[in-house]
Amino acid sequence: MGNLVWHDLGRFISITASVYAVWASFFGLYYRKFFWDFVGGTLRDPGGIQPAPGAAVFITLIVKAPIIQILAMILGMMIVALEYSLPLVKGLAIYRSFVVRIVLLFFQSFLCILYYQIISKIPASYESGIESGSLFYFPSTVNIHSELGVDFEIRLCPALQKKPKLPTPHFDDSTISKSLGNFDPFAPPHDPGLLVGELTSEEISGQYVVLMNKYSVVPRHFLLITKEYQSQTSPLMPDDLLQAYALLVAGKKAGKHMFAFYNCGDLSGASQPHKHLQFIEVEDEGPPIEVLARSISLPSPGKPFSIERLPWANHVFRFPSNLRSSPIDQREHILADAFISLLDLGISTVRHDPSYPAGLPSYNVILTLEHMHLIPRRFENHTLESTGDDLSVNSMGFAGMLLVKSERELEAVKTEGLGKILRSVALQSVHDIQVAGVTKDIDGEPTSML
Repeated sequence: MGNLVWHDLGRFISITASVYAVWASFFGLYYRKFFWDFVGGTLRDPGGIQPAPGAAVFITLIVKAPIIQILAMILGMMIVALEYSLPLVKGLAIYRSFVVRIVLLFFQSFLCILYYQIISKIPASYESGIESGSLFYFPSTVNIHSELGVDFEIRLCPALQKKPKLPTPHFDDSTISKSLGNFDPFAPPHDPGLLVGELTSEEISGQYVVLMNKYSVVPRHFLLITKEYQSQTSPLMPDDLLQAYALLVAGKKAGKHMFAFYNCGDLSGASQPHKHLQFIEVEDEGPPIEVLARSISLPSPGKPFSIERLPWANHVFRFPSNLRSSPIDQREHILADAFISLLDLGISTVRHDPSYPAGLPSYNVILTLEHMHLIPRRFENHTLESTGDDLSVNSMGFAGMLLVKSERELEAVKTEGLGKILRSVALQSVHDIQVAGVTKDIDGEPTSML
């Protein structure tokens, strides 16, 4: 009786696997990709992974002519016919042969592995980082708080109370490069449990490393880091923007909704002085603030605008709808011009605040497939009125995703209001003056805008 049960179980597993193989073969006819193309391949934008020359035979049999997919489909149908006991095969010797079944299943698995679709190394790197102990994940719960037309996500993570509080990094370029030494967590050699890979491209001169975030509150939170040290006070360069946007496009193609953000300067909420952008997966297409950005009707496309409903200075640029499919030189031009125009507005906003501290301005940048946001910063922390606790705010807060460490902080934030909290660490909007065409710096000199 036991042998019969195991025999039927094996038969059903074989049928299920073969039906899936047939379905996957049909899928592979439309989405042709050699699974191992990343071994020795080159990352290009546009184009993605370009396989190494040694993979040419597989590219021919999988991508150019789907021979492998067709063979896998035929094998799958044969196994289903064999296991489902079609009358035609019941009288054949192969019907009673276990060896034939083993051989067919082996080749079916081998063929299917060749063209299986690779989505991303991020999920695997995230899981391996946790298993190796290199990555620490802190579970959290999300509380929705509606205000200003935004469904803010306040993420409660009590475990962060046990995380050691690191001092705010000092961003003085004259001392950082000399003093960092081995204290730069983004310098090589990289922790294998956090390293996703290096990004090189024939079209983009900058070199980057992708690392998983060591202390992760949101699953699969990863970082795009300059391979050579650059300061977190430096503005985003065209290569930075191109690589970041390319990752967002790749995520979209893989069915993942992501956005990127950059904390620039002492007052931005940045935690490390080595230049890095961060990437977060979200359920919807972009962070909560995108709902408001999309709702704005623009009389003059191609120019920065402000979300006037928000009580803090914010500058936004809407990308052309075809940006993700544009040639790389055109994409670079649009991204760079968008950032420069927003940065000009941000600096102009800072100049309208006579009490702004001397030195380089701080700001947050939020990048989605549709928009680029820039928010000038005045303070890093907000002191909660009811508790006296300092609440650190970075780009995530202005994206509509704030992090708190206790129920007490959560209630204090809800009571005080996100609008008031975010306004207290940002600046007063002067966008109406700026879009008039000419404004004045604090020294009285006229400055052309836009």
